Amino acid sequence: MADLGSVAGKVVLITGASSGIGEGTALYLARAKCRLSLTGRKLERLQEVSKKCQELGLPEKDIFIIAGDMEKDDDIKNIVDKTVEYFGKLDSLVNNAGGGTYVKTMDTSLAVFDNTMAVNVRAPFYLTQLAVPHLIKTQGSIINISSISGQRAFQGATAYCMSKAALDHFSRILAMELAKDKVRVNIVSPGVIITDFQKRAGMSDERYVTYLQEQERLQPLGGAGTPEQVAKIIKFLISDESGFVTGENIHADGGRHALAPQ
Repeated sequence: MADLGSVAGKVVLITGASSGIGEGTALYLARAKCRLSLTGRKLERLQEVSKKCQELGLPEKDIFIIAGDMEKDDDIKNIVDKTVEYFGKLDSLVNNAGGGTYVKTMDTSLAVFDNTMAVNVRAPFYLTQLAVPHLIKTQGSIINISSISGQRAFQGATAYCMSKAALDHFSRILAMELAKDKVRVNIVSPGVIITDFQKRAGMSDERYVTYLQEQERLQPLGGAGTPEQVAKIIKFLISDESGFVTGENIHADGGRHALAPQ
């Protein structure tokens, strides 16, 4: 009997693969023998991730790296085209690249708003349009990495919360549209995961320490999570074990979404 949990040989395109959840997913899927297309803005970091994947046993020929900016349409098209050219097919698209800035509504400039929407909504939308014809051929899957912020109102991150709510609803609509083609679309919504995201979004080192401490209360299963804990869910959604799952939003937040408002 075939191993329904196996993802060996599947071609997976991961955006934002140079750090955080994207890097963690690349490493976890490397151990599972996926063939990986890794993209991010910094080629040097992608090369480092590729080397780590090889150290985990994935042959260099099964890793394709390509730098690209999620705000540039030509880069996005090039990423999909070159991935399919290299591997000959595409089985899964993991829309992981994202960003945000800690700014309250009235202090959010249009430039910050536009940047957040471009990276978190527009880029996944366009990547999906380009990838779907290839995914139909393989009856593949799309996994959109959202956030608990898409379902909970957090003060001081207006544009980010809005963008993730938009990504969630886009995913549900797309799941219904692509069901006839046997292409599955699902969402993973992390809570606070130990990455550099918060610091890149403007959180001070001092605040970051207390922020992680707060998660012991807010995320009951054990505080802040790890990229690998998110990657395990992504692997499940790529595998045939989730073959009857689409339009789902799986929370990787240690139970945070189930708590009453604090």
